[in-house]
Parts: sequence; C-alpha cells; structure tokens
Amino acid sequence: MLNCSSMRAAVILSAALLTLGVLLGIVGMTTPFTVAVTQLSLLLVLGGAAVLILTFLVALMPGVARRLDECRH
Repeated sequence: MLNCSSMRAAVILSAALLTLGVLLGIVGMTTPFTVAVTQLSLLLVLGGAAVLILTFLVALMPGVARRLDECRH
C-alpha cells in the first residue's frame, strides 16, 4: 500500500515525467524527428499525469488516508 515515502516517490516521479515531457517537447521542435519526439513527449506528460491521478485516488482510500495522516510534512 501507500505510505509516506512511496507517496513522496510517486509525486516526484510524476513531476519528473511532466518536466521531461515538456523539455523533450521543446527540444523536439528543433530536431529532424519532430513527430516521433513530440509523440514521446506527449506520452511522458500523460504518463506523469496518470501517475499523479492514480496516487491521488489511492490516497483517498480509507485505510491509506489514516496511514498518511501520520506523515510528518
């Protein structure tokens, strides 16, 4: 299940995927393989959003929510 460290890791992974996707999209505009690079960029951005949404939905579960209340921020 989800605990404090795995929640933090999921949020960091999501942020890394989103950042990498945006940067790859910017770089993709200057490369000769624009379509392939921008598709990969889109997949990274959507994957980052999916990880964040999934983490949010799992955190809403009652048992997990009680466990996450004990985290120190």
